[in-house]
Amino acid sequence: MTETLRCALETKFPLRMNEKGIFRILCVSDFHAPCGRRWDPRLKKALDALVDACLPDLVFIAGDLTHDDEGVGSEKLLREYIADIMAHTEELGIAWAHIPGNHDRETGIPPHVFSAFSHCLSVRGDEKLSGYGTYLLPVWPHDGCRENGPVCCVWAFDTHTGLGRYSESLGLPPEWDLNLPKMHTGFSHDDGVHFNQTAWYWELSAEMEALYGRKIPGVMFMHRPPTEMYLVGKNPTMTGMTGEIREEIGAADINTGLFAAAYERGDIRAIISGHDHINTCGGTYMGIFLAEDGGLGYDVYGDDDLRGGRVIEFSAANPGDIRTWHLHVQDCLPGGGEK
Repeated sequence: MTETLRCALETKFPLRMNEKGIFRILCVSDFHAPCGRRWDPRLKKALDALVDACLPDLVFIAGDLTHDDEGVGSEKLLREYIADIMAHTEELGIAWAHIPGNHDRETGIPPHVFSAFSHCLSVRGDEKLSGYGTYLLPVWPHDGCRENGPVCCVWAFDTHTGLGRYSESLGLPPEWDLNLPKMHTGFSHDDGVHFNQTAWYWELSAEMEALYGRKIPGVMFMHRPPTEMYLVGKNPTMTGMTGEIREEIGAADINTGLFAAAYERGDIRAIISGHDHINTCGGTYMGIFLAEDGGLGYDVYGDDDLRGGRVIEFSAANPGDIRTWHLHVQDCLPGGGEK
C-alpha cells in the first residue's frame, strides 16, 4: 500500500455501515452565512429537521458555508456559527464533513476550526493538490473489519473559487486565459476540479482495486457541478431527470476529465454538487447519477419549496446499487422553515 493511500484511508474515526448494513448520507450546501452579523436562525431549524427526518450516518456540506472570502468575519464567530448549526448533529453523534465552495477560502474558513469538533471528519487533504478539501472517506463494514477493504467510499473535491481565471487558481499568469464572449456553460471562467485532483482519484481508485481485488463503489461530492451536469438539463428524457431546474447550471468551463475518469474506472455511482441554489435536478448519464442538492441557506436567494438536501444510500448487500432522493425542508418541518 502506498503512503498516499494509507494516509487517505486513515480518518479521525472510522465510518461504518450501520447494524442494518446501510450507510446513508445527507448532502446539503449553500448556507451563505453573512460576514459580520448573525446568520438566519431558520438555517439551523431546517438542517435539524432534515437530519431528524432521514437520520443519516454522515452529513456532508458541499460548500458555500459562508458568503465571502473572509468567512463570517472572525475565527471566533466562525466557531460560534459552526457550533450553532451543527449542534444537533454533534449531539446525535452523527459524523459530518465539508468541502469549500466558491465563496469559501481557507483564510475565511480554516480547516482547523472544523476539525476541533468531535464528529467532524473534514481535513485539508493532500497539500500537493490544488486548493484544499480534497480527500477520501472510506466506509467500512459494520464489524469494522478492514481485511477486504471499504464497502464504499466518499470522495470530496474542492472546486476552487469563482473569482475568475482558471490560470490564477493554478498560479499561472492571467494572460494565459482567453476570455471568450460565448462560453459553453454560459458562465465566464468558472473554476472546477483540477487535473491533479482527477489524477489523485484515478491513482487511489486503481490502487484500491489492485489491493482488494474489486472496485470500491463510491460517490463524489463537490461544490460546483462537473461540465457533464449540463447534459442532464439539456436531455431530461434520456437521462431520466427528476427535480427542478430554475437557474442555469453553473458547471465548470474547463473540463479536466474527472467524469471521464470516473466512467472509465467504473466505481463511481453518483456525483453530487451544490452551487445552484434553485436546482434540485438529478439524472443518469453514462451510468453515473448526476445531481444538484438545492440550497439550504436563508441569507441568500432560494425558493422555499426547493430548500433541502440530497440523500444517498449504500447497502452492504449490493453497494453498487445506490438509492437517492431529494429531501425537502417543507416536508420535514411545518411551514418549510419559516419563522
